[in-house]
Amino acid sequence: MTAVTNVLTLSDPRAQLAAHTGGKGANLAALSGAGFPVPKGLVVTTSAYSTFIEQSELKDRIASLLAEADYTDAAAFEQTTARIRNAIIEAPMPAGLAADIAVCYRQLPEDSYVAVRSSGTAEDLAGTSFAGLHDTYLDIRGNDAVTDAVKRCWASMWTARATHYRHRAGIDHGSAKIAVVVQEMVESEVAGVLFTANPLTADTEQMVINANWGPPAR
Repeated sequence: MTAVTNVLTLSDPRAQLAAHTGGKGANLAALSGAGFPVPKGLVVTTSAYSTFIEQSELKDRIASLLAEADYTDAAAFEQTTARIRNAIIEAPMPAGLAADIAVCYRQLPEDSYVAVRSSGTAEDLAGTSFAGLHDTYLDIRGNDAVTDAVKRCWASMWTARATHYRHRAGIDHGSAKIAVVVQEMVESEVAGVLFTANPLTADTEQMVINANWGPPAR
């Protein structure tokens, strides 16, 4: 890795800091460090997102659009956030950052299919979750496709739902950051989510597993 501030492997102890890798990235890194069988991967850190926003000169544009946003008009608000997302997707990835991502991607088995997963700094906190509000892209393969998916994950921090959620939760848009996990796909027979409290009743004496069968092997 040529720039550890931009990209970290999940096995790197520094990846366990949520300020650098977001809630999802930090938890995956902690599990990896504890010896759990976490699929190999890397995290494009929050510093990389900040570098991209700065070098693409998007900070002031985003702030200007948010200053004019009408949080009470759903249609107008969607148009405003769509302009932010499009600006991020259309901006070119800085060459140095693209090279860092490519170097780490090449550390995975050749031409690996990967999941490109958003990991916000406000995720998994006591008062906020952001569950399902940021995007994930599956079965991505190749440097160009991975780089494009990383930008789309960054852009998903500015969906209408995520932006409105931050507004309602009193989270400053300027301080919110996002990292992106790039992780080997697993051809699992079964996959699911374990809730450590019943999501319907909030009963912490109950755990609920929501799972389904996986797709056939490629």
